[in-house]
Amino acid sequence: MVIELDCPRCHCHFAAEPQTPAGEVWDRMIEDGPWFALGDGETFEDMIFTALTSRGVILCPECGDSVAVSEESLGRAAMELLASW
Repeated sequence: MVIELDCPRCHCHFAAEPQTPAGEVWDRMIEDGPWFALGDGETFEDMIFTALTSRGVILCPECGDSVAVSEESLGRAAMELLASW
């Protein structure tokens, strides 16, 4: 499965496998764009999860609107975190 960041307003888009190493994600965003402000983590999924739990949203680098995040395992990880509280 692939995690996707997609802006519903301007359709700016970035996608990667959930277990893609953070360094590879940063390299792709620097080289190919777009540059999303993500959180700390060892994988793409961790980076997104950290950003969402700390800020509540990930903003589109093009228009500033909130992006949609989609992927089944991201939802599963969020539910596991909530269940542990």
